[in-house]
Amino acid sequence: MQNRMMFSVLALFLAGACAGIPPQSRLDVSIAGLSTTQIGLLEQTYSLELRVQNPNPIDIFVDGVSFSIEINGKPFARGVSNQSIAIPRLGEAMVTVQAVSDLSGVIEQMRGLEGTAASGLRYRLTGRFYTGEKPFAFDYSGSIKPLATP
Repeated sequence: MQNRMMFSVLALFLAGACAGIPPQSRLDVSIAGLSTTQIGLLEQTYSLELRVQNPNPIDIFVDGVSFSIEINGKPFARGVSNQSIAIPRLGEAMVTVQAVSDLSGVIEQMRGLEGTAASGLRYRLTGRFYTGEKPFAFDYSGSIKPLATP
């Protein structure tokens, strides 16, 4: 009976140690680069470079991402990737993904360019990195201010 109880305690301990990603874990994601790869009449494709930082004490392995980009509060582009990457503990990784926008999104952005010249461009990147256990949601916002003229 004592052996059975000791085995149960040991099994619970090992299960807890192997539970994987701590519940408070997060990934910090920002846009490191964006370039146009294809321009078509109805659709445009962009190469988007993401900087993924892992502030957690464990390596995190992801096997996919889905995301969308807003510019000045309006939908602009979206994308998915089934790329597998490892983000080292207390480290970072660069991930290149493809984003797609359609003609209506580009037209909507062009309509708002007049106000953008003075106030700058605000953008927001939202999405999820997927693991075998739980997705990591991210929400990153930034802005590009116009250069001051002398």
